[in-house]
Amino acid sequence: AVAASSMARLRSRSLRTLSSPRIPLSAAPPALAHPSFQAPRHARGMAVEGGEPSVIPVPAMGDSITEGTVVKWHKAVGDQVEMDEILCEVETDKVTVEIRAPDSGVITEVCYKEGDTCEVGGDLVKFLKGATGGNAS
Repeated sequence: AVAASSMARLRSRSLRTLSSPRIPLSAAPPALAHPSFQAPRHARGMAVEGGEPSVIPVPAMGDSITEGTVVKWHKAVGDQVEMDEILCEVETDKVTVEIRAPDSGVITEVCYKEGDTCEVGGDLVKFLKGATGGNAS
């Protein structure tokens, strides 16, 4: 009975770890180090290695500006990005801003589609900071 409850706790902890955005994939528990475990792959089939989950917010674009519209994406989910590469363009009634990557890594989620209105300070892009193995573009 003790062994069964220990296994249940380990299994539960492993599932929480996989779904938690705060734990890098490289820190997966030993239970996942099984030979049949495969590294995650993004939509285009490239294995992504390492990285620390990070978020790029919609930047402030002026004192009176509270929102903008995503005009064009230059990068997609799964793309490898380098520091200062242009990710997308956000337009307001006063200015168009190129949003650049603050660090190198791999994009894991784009929070707005082209044409969507985004609020200043909201999540724009989620990525694995320092990860390798994404699509080169």
